[in-house]
Amino acid sequence: MDSQTDALPGRAFDGLPVRAPLDASWAMRRIRLSTGADLAFTWRNGTGMPLLFLTANRTTRRIFDFVLAALDPANPVCVPDYRGLGESADLPAAADLDDHLDDIEDLCDALGWEEFAVIGQATGATLALMLATRLPDRVVALAAGDAAVSLRADVFDLFLQQVERHERGFATREDALAETPFRAEWSDAVAAQWLDTALRRDADGRLRWRYHTPSIVATQRALTEDLWPRIRVRLPTLLFHGEHCTVIDAEAMRTARRNIPQARFATLAGANHRLTQDAPGEFARLVGGFLAEEGFLAR
Repeated sequence: MDSQTDALPGRAFDGLPVRAPLDASWAMRRIRLSTGADLAFTWRNGTGMPLLFLTANRTTRRIFDFVLAALDPANPVCVPDYRGLGESADLPAAADLDDHLDDIEDLCDALGWEEFAVIGQATGATLALMLATRLPDRVVALAAGDAAVSLRADVFDLFLQQVERHERGFATREDALAETPFRAEWSDAVAAQWLDTALRRDADGRLRWRYHTPSIVATQRALTEDLWPRIRVRLPTLLFHGEHCTVIDAEAMRTARRNIPQARFATLAGANHRLTQDAPGEFARLVGGFLAEEGFLAR
């Protein structure tokens, strides 16, 4: 390997390659953690404050690809798949929210990050808030889009119905896209990239999403709890909300703002709940502006 490859964390693996909209400056890596998890992550070397991007449940890390391309930070960047999601390995037991939190902390330790900023969407936003609470001297700023806390019963019930239906798999990519929630605002390029990176073909010839079903259900169930007693955030924070979000309602955002009174607030115009895919350019603009104001965005 050349010196540039040697300098990358973790190890190379035979998985989904770098593809547009990302360029060859990005790398796809794996790392074995002390928690037992074997996580896949998107990586780019850089200078300045490291940036950690945390994805939504039952998606993959690749939903950030268009945001990363638009933001194009010079900072070091890491975007992991959680245990049981995307290209990360499954463990025998279901992984829940606290398992993901432990894995993420261990990942940051393994990367040698003493301080870092966190950007999260949905479940990733919740994990960002919990990580900042656990590591108040290491997380320097966070941006949380549509943080999932105390999810409504109807939202959880719909999730379970979709997961059960999707277990049968799909005959075609078109069938899979038709069953993808919150896709109405996506461009053709975003939709194609989602299908290319989120689906696998199983031995029965059917297409299925890249997730471990018991883990995504356990994680989603944890999000129905009132997690605010576990969240204490005093650092610079950006809270933002999809303009047309059908999952996180206005009252939930008001609760978030009450619990984080120093937070700035923004609305992601035109977005439902898949913020990075609904409006990746605007997501990058909001987050980039916040990080730049705090002095953490390297160019």
